[in-house]
Amino acid sequence: MTWAQLGSEPSAALGAARTALHHAVQIVAAAGETFVPARPDTSQNASVWIESHAALGGAELPARFPCRVALRVADLTLLLLDRQGAPHAELALAGRPPDAAKEWAADAIRSHTQGELARALVAPGFEIPGVLPRFPAPDAALAELGRWYAAADYELGALAARTPGAGPVLCWPHHLDIASLIELGGERTIGVGLSPGDDGTAEPYLYVNHFPASSTHPLPPLEAGAWHTIGWLGALLRGSELVAAGDAAAQQALWRRFVASAIAASRKLVGA
Repeated sequence: MTWAQLGSEPSAALGAARTALHHAVQIVAAAGETFVPARPDTSQNASVWIESHAALGGAELPARFPCRVALRVADLTLLLLDRQGAPHAELALAGRPPDAAKEWAADAIRSHTQGELARALVAPGFEIPGVLPRFPAPDAALAELGRWYAAADYELGALAARTPGAGPVLCWPHHLDIASLIELGGERTIGVGLSPGDDGTAEPYLYVNHFPASSTHPLPPLEAGAWHTIGWLGALLRGSELVAAGDAAAQQALWRRFVASAIAASRKLVGA
């Protein structure tokens, strides 16, 4: 992957696109929740970034003809992919109510698996923000969010590959963040991820948090970003700061500098 420069759309103006994406991802999550056996970390309803489709793809559904539901982010289109990643059906979500889109996904799964997986989809048991009667038409903000997820998957994947104890890079449907969890032993962990924004920070942001959360004061200095201490404790780099770094190479360098500094600080805080 070549890093695509971020910031063609203002990072603080992605809220409506984020809400639409959040609701659309619930359809992907529902397929995993319905047909994949429950896992201790609830990753049966998580997604991975599929670079070839620029999509968030759910867990593979176990059947004689396996498949997965995916969501192409830039144009808000549901895909049904086979084990090799080939699309067998697709549905543009613009103008459709979420329940109708969920019914389409259930029908597509039933058809592909020749009736082996034939049930209405059950949504994961949590609430998400916002109300969405119908999905909007895709716009430039969705394409920008797709670039953020692509960058995060690339950087987090490289980090996980070189870091002992790091888990897979997954997008979680509850908060819509994409992250890897580093297991340090003794129930100590460091989470590294990207959030597309939330009620507390209304723009994409990188975060590094640790468990158990530290009560150390003052917190160690960071080379970039700042410590977030309201509601949760962790290092945070706002998307607007990353965009302001300049071109693609400068953004990537700042991303890596922030993550390396925040992980080093978090290791000190948990004694690892």
